[in-house]
Amino acid sequence: MNQNPLYLIPFDFTPVTESAVRIGLDLAIANKGSVLLLHVVKNQHERLEAKFKLKEYLATLSDSDRELTVGKAIIGDVYEDISKAGDLLDASLIVMGTHGAKGFQKVFGSHAVKMISYSDQPFLITQGKKSVDKMKVIVMPFSFEKKSIQIANFASIIAKKFKATIHLVGYHDSDEFLENGTKKNQKIVQKFLDDKDVSYNIVTFDKGVKFEKKLMEYAAKIDADLMAAGYYKEGLITNPNSFIQAMIENKLNIPLLTINAEGLTNPSGASAASGY
Repeated sequence: MNQNPLYLIPFDFTPVTESAVRIGLDLAIANKGSVLLLHVVKNQHERLEAKFKLKEYLATLSDSDRELTVGKAIIGDVYEDISKAGDLLDASLIVMGTHGAKGFQKVFGSHAVKMISYSDQPFLITQGKKSVDKMKVIVMPFSFEKKSIQIANFASIIAKKFKATIHLVGYHDSDEFLENGTKKNQKIVQKFLDDKDVSYNIVTFDKGVKFEKKLMEYAAKIDADLMAAGYYKEGLITNPNSFIQAMIENKLNIPLLTINAEGLTNPSGASAASGY
């Protein structure tokens, strides 16, 4: 039987999704939760093959890990059904491995944004990080727009669990109206993190710089363990879809915590995050 919190892993038997399983198991062990491996196929023949392969894979886990893990193969659409499973099972986190953007790997790589947009659950996307034993430095690229504040709730839960520091990285705006809005929303998120007793730093770049490049240079400098960025279709960051894709595929291979922020109403209202 699944235990809450539940960590849902889209699984395709590749090494990078096996790495996602390891992260899910580490979180389940830390939080007395469970892991569900979900493999989505096109027909019954593929489902029978996948069930056999899942049984073989589960047999490779240690006894203690196997007790926390269930594998399921379903027929359906990988985007819609992973989202539905997350909703129906009230998954605390969907931990997903990304392969890049070649062939079938596009499903978990360049199309990851599409999967995020279908779901209300938070995602932790990894390019192959083996564990979460070191999660002390979280970088949160942040425009301080109201919708982007939503990710602060999810980042704060991980920060509390691992006694990590959140580095809020934003930029000044030459437009006085936008700059004033930035300052106002910055105070909101600062108060939120203060109330949660979460350690944080604020780093601000001038808007004229190449934000993504400066962001990753800063992440490398402080040896970041996790990126946290909300997904939303429109905002102060130019082309946020492209931005979140760049965070997913970042060259430092830092895992990304993200969520479809447009589906949320307030920073503290997402109950699914309560069991990280």
